[in-house]
Amino acid sequence: MKNKFFIAILTFLMLFSSISVYAESSEPELQAKNAILMDAQTGTVLYEKNADEKAYPASITKLMTVLLGLENGNLSDVITMSHDAIYSIEPGSSHISLLEGEEVTLEQLLYAIMLRSANEAANAVAEYVDGSMDAFAVHMTERAKELGCTNTNFLNANGRHDENHYTTAHDMALIMQELLKHEEFLTIASSVYYEIGPTNMQTETRYLHGQNQLMRSNSTYYRDYVIAGKTGYTDQARNTLVSAATQNGTTLIAVTMGCNGAEHYTDSIALYEYGFANFKTATLMTQEQTAQTVSVTETIDNDTTEKGKVQAIAMDDIAVTVPIDADVSVYQTSVTCNDTASAPVAAGDELGKITVTDGDGNTVYTTSLFANTNVAASTAEEIAVMKKEAQITLLKEIIFGAALAVLGFLILLCITRTIGKYQYKKRRKQRRHRQRNQMAASSRNPKS
Repeated sequence: MKNKFFIAILTFLMLFSSISVYAESSEPELQAKNAILMDAQTGTVLYEKNADEKAYPASITKLMTVLLGLENGNLSDVITMSHDAIYSIEPGSSHISLLEGEEVTLEQLLYAIMLRSANEAANAVAEYVDGSMDAFAVHMTERAKELGCTNTNFLNANGRHDENHYTTAHDMALIMQELLKHEEFLTIASSVYYEIGPTNMQTETRYLHGQNQLMRSNSTYYRDYVIAGKTGYTDQARNTLVSAATQNGTTLIAVTMGCNGAEHYTDSIALYEYGFANFKTATLMTQEQTAQTVSVTETIDNDTTEKGKVQAIAMDDIAVTVPIDADVSVYQTSVTCNDTASAPVAAGDELGKITVTDGDGNTVYTTSLFANTNVAASTAEEIAVMKKEAQITLLKEIIFGAALAVLGFLILLCITRTIGKYQYKKRRKQRRHRQRNQMAASSRNPKS
């Protein structure tokens, strides 16, 4: 009986132990219909649930609106609110009561978008960047494709529902990844409070309070590691959330879509706890360490000259996502880059590669090295001038060579004549000397 009891206790302890280990390292079970957890620096996907399935984004659409605003505008630019920007939004949708003809800055509009999800502010940014909301929607989709988004189609700047306005959890993570490269975005997105002072049409200050409960310190869902986030909701999309969090040098992006109630918050928290407990970002080379000097040359008529130098450099630090207890020293980096490149070279041209291999020699990551500046090729006019200068130089060299040859000939002639005269005088002297000797001999021995 005691043995059976002991075995039962031992079995329970072993089972409890295995459950604890599993709970710490296993993937979370989410309620979201679509979700993803991605390393912001490396793009490594740590968790996904229907991440490439089409889904309605609702107001997380505005992250692309903010990105294009930052990429194509200046925060201090003043924008006048148009009739269409104000009155094209649906009654009851999110806004901050901006007025037609009111003048606000791009910075104020971006704060209104991130903190209050203001639809009229998103419309105004669209008109500011591309002249019209329709043109901006096309721009949004094109930019998404440039970022690697494969299943995104935007029809408006604010996320208003349309069956043809869709994206995926993975695509939204890529958009957030690009946004995190902008310091201005981090400043705006990390704020939970902002004031828009009186304008040309509003005498009172507007007080904007953030809606993202992951970042509000008085919220049950507050987490101090969250640095940015944007929520969204429509009846069709349900609750959506894109956020970013940083802990111990690792920045993660979590996207949850198709959620009910507060599931977008609880699922995001579960993703972050899983990610930070099990993975880390390891930097193998800083961006500065990747820089390679490349000489840019140009060959004209078999004559090669150096036009300038550029730095071939990676777009970011070279890093890998590894298990939390991984030995990073087993990873090796190798740089492949030519010493020279032919003109023209434009900033952004690929000039080399960096490859990262693991301890078994398997390639785990590759990235390109890009030119950091422009070196133009010679124009037709410049080539004509260079050829003329080369011809003049060649003619000068020929004339100079001929002059040297003539001078050399004259010098040789002078030397030859001098030597000839010297030898002639020497022979005359020798003859006279022989004659004197002969005369002296004759005087001593007269003929009998």
